[in-house]
Amino acid sequence: MKPIDEIREFFKADRFATENGAVIDEVGEDFAVCSLEIKDGHKNAAGGVMGGVPFMLADFAFAVATNHEVVRTVSLNSTISFL
Repeated sequence: MKPIDEIREFFKADRFATENGAVIDEVGEDFAVCSLEIKDGHKNAAGGVMGGVPFMLADFAFAVATNHEVVRTVSLNSTISFL
């Protein structure tokens, strides 16, 4: 497996996620752990986290988990349910 610094460097090009604060914490075989620090720019008018924020983070983690060795996977359909 590639070193995590090399993986992070490659995924800097995923600008929507990284410019919104997403970071890669851990990568292993078939998984990735990503996180972000919630800031005011992530909040909606009611003061809660905008729905797109957790979706973006989940999509970024999927991208890292499935493409950190060989870039070949995209999502054709994704859903998220907020309870």
